[in-house]
This record gives sequence, structure tokens and C-alpha cells, in this order.
Amino acid sequence: MKRILKSDPPNELTSYENKYSDDVWKNFCDYNRSLDYKALRKRIWADQGNLCGYCEKQVGNLPDHLQRVEHYHSKSDKSSSHNWDLDWYNVFGVCNGGGDAHKAKHPLPANLSCDSYKDHMIQKNKLPKSCEGYYLNPLRIISTANLFTFDRATGRLGVNEAACEGLADIDNQYQTLVELVKKTIEILNLNCQRLCDDRLVILKEWNQQVARARKNNNRDIHGQLAKRWFSRRWPSFFTTRRILLGKHAEDYLNRISYSG
Repeated sequence: MKRILKSDPPNELTSYENKYSDDVWKNFCDYNRSLDYKALRKRIWADQGNLCGYCEKQVGNLPDHLQRVEHYHSKSDKSSSHNWDLDWYNVFGVCNGGGDAHKAKHPLPANLSCDSYKDHMIQKNKLPKSCEGYYLNPLRIISTANLFTFDRATGRLGVNEAACEGLADIDNQYQTLVELVKKTIEILNLNCQRLCDDRLVILKEWNQQVARARKNNNRDIHGQLAKRWFSRRWPSFFTTRRILLGKHAEDYLNRISYSG
């Protein structure tokens, strides 16, 4: 998971919220023949570089049924006067959470992820609708430190405890940031086999490029890959690539003043 930088309002959603502050998300989606909703989706994916806000798959350029707009704080929570349906800073783009996965290779629900698995957790009463601090919010996650590790044998994400040390997240229901990152992986099911397999594909491509560079006596391959991957917005599985390149990634991201 990487930080999402949202474009500043006004936009289609904030304009609608100003007119119909007590309305619901569905009515916004249907408003103006759905033209405003479609424009908002386009804006959301442009903000995110077409990456899912949770697993970082490249999905913004896929058919509509393979992408969704996620409400971080469940829009079904009516326990306060705040309208989570129309809050611009409560929405971002996500994949379909494995709904299109090959069921024999990646059976469900074990291979659900992202908002699909989060909703599964809410329905099982394992996560409250007011989920702030129970898992990382990509709109608020720290961008200057990489909070995750990557197991090259399995493709699983872990917690970068050294990076978490001394850092404090704004929203945290647990005693440490380490536990918050760990719970994020669990609640979004980011280590389901389907996503692990996808990350291992990135590792395989990285290994091939490094091996080819070494054969050609190219000693600057890591710096070149950092520029190739991070000079555009953004490559799939950003965090995995960031981990693979280590200091080379951090140096390049620092040079471009990366903040999300």
C-alpha cells in the first residue's frame, strides 16, 4: 500500500455534496445521467496513477466492472451526522478484490482482498464500520518510509519493524505502528495466494533485468530501474518494486520529492 495524493476540490462530488448534503452515494452515481460520476472516477484514477488504493494492481485502465470506488469509512455507518457517502476524502479507487480470479487456481473467499475482504470482515463482525485506526488509510499513510517487507520466496508482505520504529500514525487503535501494519495486511488479505503470485511475477521480471544487466556489465541497473519505474505515476505493485530496489528507490524518491 502506498499513499494516495488526492487532487484538491472542487470536483463533481464536492459540488453535489454542496447542493445535496444529506443525499446518498447511489443518487450521486445516477445524477446527471451518471456523467458526473464517470468524471469523478476518471479523476480518482488519475490521482492514483491507475493503481488500486490497497493492493496496487494496475486497474484504472480496465473495464468498469473490474474497478470500484471504495469508501474507507463504510458509507452504511449512520451513527453520526457525518455523511460518509459524499465525503471526497473518504473515497478512492480499488480493484474488484479478486472477483474475476480463476476460481480453481485461486478459490474464494480465501483469495478475496482489498475492500471485498474488508467488507467480508465487517459482515463477520470482525471489523467495525468506523474502521479508522484498525488498518492503514492510504490517504494518510506515511510516504517517507516504506512500512512493509517482501519475502522473495513466497511473495508475502511483512512489517518493516525498523522503519516503523519511532513513527506514529495519526489513526491507530493499537499500541504500535508495527501492529497496525500487520493488521492492515490481515484485514485487506494482502497475502492471499493470488496477490502473492502477482508479486512473484514482479520479482521474476526484476531478476531477469538484473541478470541481463550483469551479463552486459551494467553496474547502474538499480538506479536505472528506479528512474524507469518511478518517473511515471505509478507502476503496478509500487511497494514491491520499492522494496526490491531498496536504497536506490529511496534515493530516487527523495530526489523527486515523493509524497504519494
